[in-house]
Amino acid sequence: MNMKKALAAFVFMLTMISMVQGQDEITGTWLTQEQNSKVEIYKNGTEYFGKIVWLEKPMDNKGKPVTDKNNPDKNLKSRPVMGLDMLQNLKYEEGKWVGKIYAPKRGFTLDAELMLEGNSQLKVKIFRWGFTREQVWTRDSL
Repeated sequence: MNMKKALAAFVFMLTMISMVQGQDEITGTWLTQEQNSKVEIYKNGTEYFGKIVWLEKPMDNKGKPVTDKNNPDKNLKSRPVMGLDMLQNLKYEEGKWVGKIYAPKRGFTLDAELMLEGNSQLKVKIFRWGFTREQVWTRDSL
């Protein structure tokens, strides 16, 4: 009987390790659908975040770093877009990551769901006012 308990505990531990590893598969650098930015998804505690690490046009027409000029908070309008966490508080739930996405071009924070499609594509669903927009991001190496 003790052998059965030990085996059950071992199988449970393997299942838990596999689940945690599956959650972390989202980490890495992703090229957005428009191919004008790259987002590095990383884990902080039990949540995932995505930081902008590359922009096709990192400078404005005055040669200064692009800022978050469309942010509704006037105190944040001058912060640089590069390095900004655009994916926020993602939690792994039933095979997908659920949280928020910030769109610097619009200054909106929206609900989002992310799902891996194989190892190289990430389906990003964005929800706003009852509508859903989908994008496919591609895994990239910086």
